Amino acid sequence: MAQFGSAVFLVATALSILACQTAQPAMAKHERAYPPRILEADTDAAAFYVEFCARDEAGELGHSYVTLGTIDASGRMRQTTVVGFLPKSAEDDRWSKFGLPVAGIVGVAQSDLTKRPHARFRVTISRAQYLHVLREIHNLRSSWKTYELLMRNCNNFVGEIAASVGLRSPMVTLQYPVRYVTDLRALNSPMP
Repeated sequence: MAQFGSAVFLVATALSILACQTAQPAMAKHERAYPPRILEADTDAAAFYVEFCARDEAGELGHSYVTLGTIDASGRMRQTTVVGFLPKSAEDDRWSKFGLPVAGIVGVAQSDLTKRPHARFRVTISRAQYLHVLREIHNLRSSWKTYELLMRNCNNFVGEIAASVGLRSPMVTLQYPVRYVTDLRALNSPMP
């Protein structure tokens, strides 16, 4: 009986999210998913960083993703990697909003490369952690093939990467991505 109650709660949550979406005046179009952008790191990098980003989308739930980069001796930053987890096609995106499992891809959307995030949290990491995150991305690319809005979504992906560098991540991943990244930052920032 408890399992039935949980299933009803999850379906009701998905339907309420969908109802909120359809109340928006303009539905955003699904963006094609591409393989993640991963560029070679500078050999003379003085430091490395990982940044957790999220943006709101008009008429949509939003999206969270991760960037990696290098910092040279003069403090200039160079982004080397942009990656997230999203439904693979427009049809997958449409059905995912009903809470159904669909084909997913660890990759990047054009907006991840061109739009400014509404929330971000950047942490300096070591070269070893940088390489570890790249290995984690590679592992997730080969194992994460199913996107499930209620169970395995873009926030889960961000949480996996955060955990791989020793950060704490919010327990609730079924929330708007901007809120998720804001909570991630709050969990890992020093108390005033």
